[in-house]
Amino acid sequence: MSTLVLSGVIAGLIYGLVACAIVFVHRASRVVNLAQGDIGMLAAYVYFTATVTGGWPAWAGVTVALLTGAALGWLINVAVISPLGQRDPGTGLVATLAIATVLQLAALQVWGSTARHFPPWIPRWDGVTVAGLALRGPEVLAVAVSGVLVMLGSLVYQRSRLGLQLRAVSESRHASATLGVNVKQVSGWAWMAGGAISATAALLIAPLTRFDPYFMFAVMTSALVAALLAGFTSFPMAMAAALAIGVIKSIIGFHIATPGINDVLLFAFAMILLLLKPPATLRTVS
Repeated sequence: MSTLVLSGVIAGLIYGLVACAIVFVHRASRVVNLAQGDIGMLAAYVYFTATVTGGWPAWAGVTVALLTGAALGWLINVAVISPLGQRDPGTGLVATLAIATVLQLAALQVWGSTARHFPPWIPRWDGVTVAGLALRGPEVLAVAVSGVLVMLGSLVYQRSRLGLQLRAVSESRHASATLGVNVKQVSGWAWMAGGAISATAALLIAPLTRFDPYFMFAVMTSALVAALLAGFTSFPMAMAAALAIGVIKSIIGFHIATPGINDVLLFAFAMILLLLKPPATLRTVS
């Protein structure tokens, strides 16, 4: 049981990163980005191509992957979300679903559907033992990086000027603009940050799972449910929900042998929540 809980916590931390990225983007633009996971997927493939095909060192691959995630987030905001303006939230939802489909098709065309071995960021090592439970190198890295990002993100959101502007924009875009806040710029930074966070999550989980163009589906469904349970507003609630989902999935997956049943049920649950709770979670704030 301890092993199941620990593996669930590790997965939950990664779900939490994507959930926080979804919340971050939603607070800035009032759009639920269904392409959040696929942004990370494409960034992970860029890392794979740079390091495996191009022979780049891991640090260079990570750098270009994070830049790819940030650039994709910025491009989606500028090319699709901003032109939509403050329309019905369902419009943004459909738009990002279409973007997710395009990103998956692009990955299939370029890299194919064959599952590949994803190289870890750091050379393989035996890992560490915590309370009698062995953690592999990629798992230790996932815990460490997730923890650092959560603390850093909290500091930026609570203490920085950008965080203050983001909180103001999430309360009222019109009032923020009246007070001199560049709403479009804040939204752009949020989408870039969300893209980079998703890229980080994808790089963390890719060595631990089957790596193909759909490998972020399970992460995205879990993260979306966590963000929904947090009302798309609370980062701590999103992370807590993601951790709970990770542990529950780990335990249920151990007892139910049907492959993928957890992800299918979670995806259905997410879609039902989106349909039943739009007034509370997807209301456009003027």
